[in-house]
Amino acid sequence: MRIRTYTDGSATTKDKPGGYAWVLVVDGIKHSQGSGHLEKSTNNDAELTAAIQGLEAALNLICSDNTSFPQENEITLVSDSELILGWANGTYRFKQLDKMPLYEHLSRLVRKLKVKTEWVKGHSGNEYNELCDKLANQARLGLEMENKKEEVKLTGDTLIGTKKDGILCLWYDGKLRILDLDNLIIENYDREKHGKRGSAIEIRKEKSR
Repeated sequence: MRIRTYTDGSATTKDKPGGYAWVLVVDGIKHSQGSGHLEKSTNNDAELTAAIQGLEAALNLICSDNTSFPQENEITLVSDSELILGWANGTYRFKQLDKMPLYEHLSRLVRKLKVKTEWVKGHSGNEYNELCDKLANQARLGLEMENKKEEVKLTGDTLIGTKKDGILCLWYDGKLRILDLDNLIIENYDREKHGKRGSAIEIRKEKSR
């Protein structure tokens, strides 16, 4: 099998959430994908985790297949991060001691699978690189949204605010609700928090003629 493992990580600063993603392409055909979030993560943490998870997925695929391991398989780690690929193939020396467990995990997988590396330019239209980027960002933003929801529960604030795009006003059960279609959030209308709104759609609990 020829397995191309596309990976990507998404993060901002070390005190905020991160996300990672991988896509396996086997003999030119997309086989599977995965993603996940990290509660707190630097970009390097997210990129390392993505590479590890992607190669673990490749290893699991090979072990579940009745082929000779690893001689009959060619595994390539594909990323838009030159740093991650440099760490993986030994071009760059790893100096971040706090991330050493992640690096050692990656190195073990690279040696075991005899991994080759390939750089792809980010945001250049590569189908699987773009998919990884999308999945990693969704994983990161999904956790950020959950954290914000918890903050709102504690403070009584609003996630929707006065934004206009993707918003519906709905009358339901005697209350005016605000629905954010982009983030699937529903809040009870509060003029001070949500601003002045126009007409609303009424949804009834029972059918009426």
